[in-house]
Amino acid sequence: MKEETVKSYKDKSVWMRGLYMLIFMLLLGVAEFVSFVVILIQFLTVLFTAETNEKLVRFGKSLSLYQYEVMLFLTYNSEDHPYPMGEWPEAAETTEVAETADTADISDISDTSDTSETSDKK
Repeated sequence: MKEETVKSYKDKSVWMRGLYMLIFMLLLGVAEFVSFVVILIQFLTVLFTAETNEKLVRFGKSLSLYQYEVMLFLTYNSEDHPYPMGEWPEAAETTEVAETADTADISDISDTSDTSETSDKK
């Protein structure tokens, strides 16, 4: 067992992964700051125009996917290197998800009102 431990200290790939982990921890900090800026700009956009900026929505989604990929790498759940060593994650279209969520919210409200009306009648 001690020989295996000594070998891991001398293994160049372990040290290279450690270096990559340090780099990705720094990039994760930058990504978190950029996320904060995107959140702030999106909030101000909604505040003054009452509409979301679709480009910011897509970028925010791809940025959060990137942060997820970095965390997978840092926690040894993935051996794939995130961007810039790998591909930048692409965000899927969000309009369908938003429409589905709006429809689900409406149906939940109508179901709740039906339930409250029947309980009031009892």
